[in-house]
Amino acid sequence: MEVLRTGDELEKQILEDARAKASRILAEAERDSAAIREEWLRKTEAERSRLEADRAARIAAVRQELAASLPLDFMRARLSYIQDMITSALRDYFASLTPPALARIIGGLLSRIPPVLHGAAVVVSALGMRGQEARRIVQENVAGVQVETVKEIETQPGQDPDSGLVLETTDGRIRFRGTLRELGAQLLEQHREELAEALLGRDV
Repeated sequence: MEVLRTGDELEKQILEDARAKASRILAEAERDSAAIREEWLRKTEAERSRLEADRAARIAAVRQELAASLPLDFMRARLSYIQDMITSALRDYFASLTPPALARIIGGLLSRIPPVLHGAAVVVSALGMRGQEARRIVQENVAGVQVETVKEIETQPGQDPDSGLVLETTDGRIRFRGTLRELGAQLLEQHREELAEALLGRDV
């Protein structure tokens, strides 16, 4: 019986040693696999970055070569097309404005009014809005202005519609236009590239 117990203990010891060795092998394999995986990810990311940079450089070179070889008339037609698309998009956006949204935009334009008009007596021409609303917008956004008269201006048939306010001193010497037409022109002048990219994509 003593010999049998000793054999059991020996078998148990062998199994424990085998488990420990297997655990060490698995741990080492896991560390090696993690190192290989990290190295592979690093090389893959580096290769992806290199390919993206190479692609961007190739596209820029092609665009430059293409722009240099394009006829002037084609470039003019392309720029005219982009201009028409932006103008049309702005017109559609302005046409979709609700009265409260229009009032906020016009109020923002009036907040940039020259200080010389602050406190002045003015005649207000209201385009595309009622006189009472026009008076309210002016009084809320121009400090101390004295609204003498508000005239509602209706768009004539065949005219490109416009909305907003025109303020003019009673002596006619100073005039300020705060209309969607002026806002559209300002956007085209200062943010044409951003508008083109937003409308037609980065490759425009």
